Amino acid sequence: MQNTTFYVAANETLGVVKDYANAKTVTPPTLVRGVAACLKMRLFASRDGTDAYPPSAFANIVSWQWAMDNDFNESTAYKLVGDNGDIAVASVTESIDGEEISYTEISIPMSGMNTAELAAWLGTEKSKSGLAGELVGFDANGSQVFILQVENFTVRNRITSIGNPTPVDPDYLTAAQVNALIAAGIAVQYSVDGATLWHDAQTAADRFIRVRSANSVNAVWSAAIGLVVGPQGDPGTDSFCYVAYASDSAGTGFSLSPANGLKFRAEIHVSEEIENPASEDFAEAVWVKYIGDDGIGVGDMVKSVYDADVDGKVDSAEEADHAANADAVPWSGVTGKPSTFAPAAHEHAMADISNPVYQKVYSASNPKTLYLDSPVLRNTSSNSSGTIELEFTAIQTENGGSAYSVPDGILLTWEYHILCSAQVTGVSVGSVNCSMVGVNIPETLELVNGNATCHVFVIRALYKSGAVNNVRYQANYAYSYEA
Repeated sequence: MQNTTFYVAANETLGVVKDYANAKTVTPPTLVRGVAACLKMRLFASRDGTDAYPPSAFANIVSWQWAMDNDFNESTAYKLVGDNGDIAVASVTESIDGEEISYTEISIPMSGMNTAELAAWLGTEKSKSGLAGELVGFDANGSQVFILQVENFTVRNRITSIGNPTPVDPDYLTAAQVNALIAAGIAVQYSVDGATLWHDAQTAADRFIRVRSANSVNAVWSAAIGLVVGPQGDPGTDSFCYVAYASDSAGTGFSLSPANGLKFRAEIHVSEEIENPASEDFAEAVWVKYIGDDGIGVGDMVKSVYDADVDGKVDSAEEADHAANADAVPWSGVTGKPSTFAPAAHEHAMADISNPVYQKVYSASNPKTLYLDSPVLRNTSSNSSGTIELEFTAIQTENGGSAYSVPDGILLTWEYHILCSAQVTGVSVGSVNCSMVGVNIPETLELVNGNATCHVFVIRALYKSGAVNNVRYQANYAYSYEA
């Protein structure tokens, strides 16, 4: 059974549905045909303020009756009735935005939500408003000593049909089916004439092949495919390459490993593998010098000048080794530096700033998270229910970034665009996971020109101790435009 909580100012017989703080009028809740519900109707004593309707006023009531109908004709049957024997009154206390509020709550179970009268009233419409509810209390003498009426409930219809849909076999393969066929591989058979005696192992006389999917023995074989047959080529021969190094063209200092002192190289190609090549195997090889001799310098740049310490490194290049020691570089030796350091404080004109009006947009289906780098939030899911739910449970620095805690004294603002294909008759603000209050939200939001419409709300967040995640949100209707 689905619990549905709503608040009613019960100072008059025609109750007015209000928000949790009895601050503004809101739309009565929406029920669904066939779904058992329990109405949690919380009563205020007056049209403003959070004082609960006094439970003592119900002390003499011994039984209750709840009925719902769209007309006031006694000759017609009710559309819905409550489980009258199970209607109960209780006092409940709830902490909202750090404030504890006590309510007088009347629980009205409704297990019979699928009646012929309700179905006939709804017909084939997806939802219908205008259903009124009436709560009557009886004392021990059977007298009606309390009555409260609430108007304009909405009931959503069910998606119904006379049976299951008729499947249609696809005339194409899905990506998953194609991947499965590829993963199964292929089976191949061979034949001499392409018509008879198909076999799995290929022979020299075979001139045809056929293939099928290997996923099933019942898979269909392809037509015979002729093999390209030509004259047999010459058999190949083995060839092994070995490389050795020496200090001169005579093979002095023979080695199989290169070294700076071995400036000559030779290689041999043989048809048989040599397990441990030796110098005699290279007796007919040609030794080629592949590393030049060390230079001593000519003219003014002799080795005694550019490598005075004979360490094999140009002395001037050794100064580069000191580059890591930045403290050794004098400030006067740095070129291209600014005239003053650090540069003086300065400002830029607005004309010097590119994209001054750019606002990053984050789009998602029914988003619950707000991002600091995206001031515009777009709900990509088309809403056809007639009810908008405003609920945000987290703030992050960016999509995929870290969680953000709103500090005291900071006010954050977003635009939230919601695409709707039906008239909006109710706006639900906040939840147990989101401390949110509504500001200036109309009771209904019409479609612009009867077409799909984006309704825009301004969402603000500020620090509030005791609120969910210490954040209080404000939702304020801004404007609507045709999608």
